[in-house]
Amino acid sequence: MAVLISSSCSLGKNIFIFVLSEAYPIFVVGQYLGLINMSRYKKLLRDYAILPIMFFEFEMERFQSLYENEVDFNLSDSGVHPLTINDLLNEEEMRNFLNMEIGYGYSQGDPTLRHNISVWYREKNASNILVTNGSAEANFIMAWSLVNPGDEVILMLPNYMQVPGLAKIIGADIKYIYLQEQSGWHLDMNELRSLLTNRTKLISICNPSNPTGAVMSAEEMKELADLARQFDVYVHSDEVYRGSELDGNETKSFNEFYEKTIVTCGLSKSFAHPGLRIGWLVADQALITEMWAHKDYSSICASVLSQEIAKKIMQPETRKQILSRSTKMLSSNLQLFQDWLNSHPGLFSFAPPQAGGMAFVGYQMDINSTELAHKLRTEQSVLIVPGDCYGMDKYLRFGIGSPSDYLSQGLNLVSECIQQLGY
Repeated sequence: MAVLISSSCSLGKNIFIFVLSEAYPIFVVGQYLGLINMSRYKKLLRDYAILPIMFFEFEMERFQSLYENEVDFNLSDSGVHPLTINDLLNEEEMRNFLNMEIGYGYSQGDPTLRHNISVWYREKNASNILVTNGSAEANFIMAWSLVNPGDEVILMLPNYMQVPGLAKIIGADIKYIYLQEQSGWHLDMNELRSLLTNRTKLISICNPSNPTGAVMSAEEMKELADLARQFDVYVHSDEVYRGSELDGNETKSFNEFYEKTIVTCGLSKSFAHPGLRIGWLVADQALITEMWAHKDYSSICASVLSQEIAKKIMQPETRKQILSRSTKMLSSNLQLFQDWLNSHPGLFSFAPPQAGGMAFVGYQMDINSTELAHKLRTEQSVLIVPGDCYGMDKYLRFGIGSPSDYLSQGLNLVSECIQQLGY
């Protein structure tokens, strides 16, 4: 028996009912999707199930993809200004790089690179690392591997909205825990405890946080680990801003606190090299093996050229130098940004970030955040991220990881726009 999906039904857009049991080949308007075990999907009645086939636009990435290369001042990026290949490689390394054969390489990642990455994590080795095309692919593979339709997942907001979007697309049963500015954007552990049930499969966090820059203390991570252990759930920890702490005290990875942790990270933010598109997953070996099998369906492998440069970046001494550079740039730029906020008294609320190349600010102007972002884009050629992308109007995310003169010029143009609005 095969099931043909041809149109929407009364349950909602792109939700379909099937009369079936166990596993059957599934088609969408003639396109073969494969043999699907329907026991994974929500049951309505004894022989009925719901299979979600949905797509939700990733609003923030769509906004940035459309406009970030069309403006004079891109203040939407939350990373740190990159170095050049000449900055990173010495003459001998450059010769070796230019003589490399451009083959596939290792689909799980170059062994030396995986070793260099593993050194950054306590009690991990290369078998605990899977190299991906950026941390975005790492997040995608994590969600695809772990989350099934109907699984209960708890997501912190505001957050980088990829995992929330993926959870909706998969058809998870989502619970949100909202961070509050008045608490410094920290998790309320009592609220988290109230959300956990015996059905919970996954808690997903971002630490240091995007877009707020808040950093969980070791005590907070221990408390979260204790809760996760009590309910035997996985914890996904997006740690792409780890290493860019403004006080220079590097945040511990969550896998130091809990054995069922999946860490996603990469070179785009704290490490300042988004163009390499190198990310990674950190987990126990069995889970890494399972996620590696899922990766066969996505990108197969990361670029061997990017991995060669990444090997140098993740050497312990180079890693320390790059992260130290990031911390110095961000600390200086945060003061510049704070001075700019102070020049508009009473207009903004701000809990300064503890890490990361971004500043998340509330504002007291009678204009929607997306409307304001488009006004800045079209009239001042400045791009910032509207709070609407996080479901939080009246907030804006500014990138503060660019060279200081560039940041200053961009902020001056934002001031011109504010003055035009009468504030």
